[in-house]
Amino acid sequence: MIELDRIDRRILAALQDNGRISTLELAEKVGLSPTPCSRRIKRLEDAGVIEGYSAQISPTALGFGICVMVSVKLAKQSPDAASQFMTAIQGQPEITECLLVTGNVDYLLRVWVRDIEALRTFISAALQAIPCVAETSTMVILDTQKSNQLLEIGGQAPGRKPRFSQARHLSGSA
Repeated sequence: MIELDRIDRRILAALQDNGRISTLELAEKVGLSPTPCSRRIKRLEDAGVIEGYSAQISPTALGFGICVMVSVKLAKQSPDAASQFMTAIQGQPEITECLLVTGNVDYLLRVWVRDIEALRTFISAALQAIPCVAETSTMVILDTQKSNQLLEIGGQAPGRKPRFSQARHLSGSA
């Protein structure tokens, strides 16, 4: 694991907050000149701390109106069954996340589809048709209360204000 100093953490927090920030703007924000800032970013990328950059796309803007979580239980827990399952779902663009979990099920999938008919087709034709799948359970997501892939990076990101205080949230007062 790479050793991160205070400047590295500020760079990560700023990039996490705005992945499109220019190197010049980022350097100013963290108190470096652009060249050393670029070198640090490159070092963080090479070390795998920064895995990539992406845009957050609205699924509903693309016509995907239903998001579900599908729990999947395999018929038997073996390396062959897991491999068969992973191979079968690789070509399923509806699945945006696949998590291997502990508990009563083996996998938890995040799935986006256009409508209920597309969901029905996906579950029966894509998931339940996989020979190693014993059982599925689908939970429709009605509303997202918190969706955040931002990680705490040794303190609050520069310029980011907390959305609400825990005390205010728990007490319900304004």
